[in-house]
Amino acid sequence: MRTRESGELRRRSIGAIMATVALLAAVATTVAVAPVAAATAARPAVTTASVERTDTGQLKISWTTPKGVQVTSIRWGTAPDGTDQTLVASVPKGEHEVVVDDPSPGARPYFELATSNGAHRIVAERHIVLEGEPNFRDLGGYTTKDGRTVRWGRIYRSGSLDTLTDADLAKVDELGIKLVCDLRGPTEIAVEPDKLPGGVATLRIPVVDDSVDPEVVKKQVLAGDVSALGAPGELLTDGNRKFVTDFKDEYSKVMQRVMDPKYQPTLVHCSAGKDRAGLAAAIVLLTLGVPEKTVMQDYLLSNQLRAAENARAVTSVSALLDPAGVEVVRSLVEVRPEYLQAALDTMVKKYGSIDGYLRKGLGITDKQRARFKKQMLESS
Repeated sequence: MRTRESGELRRRSIGAIMATVALLAAVATTVAVAPVAAATAARPAVTTASVERTDTGQLKISWTTPKGVQVTSIRWGTAPDGTDQTLVASVPKGEHEVVVDDPSPGARPYFELATSNGAHRIVAERHIVLEGEPNFRDLGGYTTKDGRTVRWGRIYRSGSLDTLTDADLAKVDELGIKLVCDLRGPTEIAVEPDKLPGGVATLRIPVVDDSVDPEVVKKQVLAGDVSALGAPGELLTDGNRKFVTDFKDEYSKVMQRVMDPKYQPTLVHCSAGKDRAGLAAAIVLLTLGVPEKTVMQDYLLSNQLRAAENARAVTSVSALLDPAGVEVVRSLVEVRPEYLQAALDTMVKKYGSIDGYLRKGLGITDKQRARFKKQMLESS
C-alpha cells in the first residue's frame, strides 16, 4: 500500500512527470540490458486522403471518394498552393491508390487530387521523417464537421529537438517554421536544448509543476520503486485533467500565437510530443471544428510513431522493476484514449462544453475562431 507521503508526491508532481517521460529513455543508457473518418455535414469529393512512405522510399498516395466520384489525375509541387506539375496524368477508373517515386527528394512534396466532379484535394505526408525526432508531424489534412479540410504546412507538433542531425535541420528549415512554442520546463530545456534552423523564434510556455524535480522521479525508477506514481495510467489521466484546470493560461498563450498568421508556420512541442503537445494539437483541431473521433486518432498516432522509443524505455526498466512497475512505466511512455478523454470530459464538466472551454477557459472569442477557420480551412 502506498504511504500518504508517496501519494502526496504523486499529486504534486503531475507536471514534473510529463518531463520525466523523456528521461525514461535515458535510463536505457544507465542500465545495461541486452538489445531486444468521422461524419460531416457536407460530404467532400475526396472523403479521406493520405501519403505514406514505403520501405523503399516510394510514396503511396491513397484516397476514398463517395460513390460515383473518382480521382482522375494527380499534380504535385513543393508548396500546398503550388501544385502545378503533373504526376499522374490519368488515374485508372476504380483505383484508390498509386505508388510513385518521390518527385522531390530533399524537399517535401504536396499532391493535388483532382476528381471527376471538378473538386480538388491537397494531401501530403503527415509524418515528417527525421533521424533525431520520431514524432514530428503536420496537423493539416483533417476534415472538419462541415466538410472542409485543414490546410497543410501551417501548424506542426513534435517532441524534443535536441538530437536533430544536420540533415534534419535542413529538412525543418525547408518547412519555413517561424515560431516554436516550447511547452517544456527549465530543467528539461537545460538537459535537452533545442537545435533549430537560424532565424526561428522560440516562445517558452512551460506546462510543468516545478515542485518536484523530474530527476528525482528518474532516481526512483532506477531505485526500483515507482509506487509514488500510482496505478498504471492514473498519473497521465490526472495530468490531463490538470492541463485543463491548472494550465488554461498557458494553453491560451499557445492558441493566441498559433492562431496568428504572422507566426505561421508554427511548431508546438514538448519532451515526447505526446502529452502537453498532444493536448495543444487537440485544442487546435477542436477549435477548427475537427470531430472528436478524428482528434483522438491524431492523439493516438504518437504510439505508432514512438513505438521503438517506447519499447526501449520499457525494456530498459524491466531489469529494475517488478511487472507491476513495468506497467506503470509503459503507461507513462504511451498515450491512451482515457488520457485525452479525461481532458475532454473535464472541459465539459467545468465549462459546460468543449466550445465553452475554448471561449471561457482559453478566451478564444467567436470572432477569433471564425478568423482562424477562414485562414486554416479550405473546401474540397
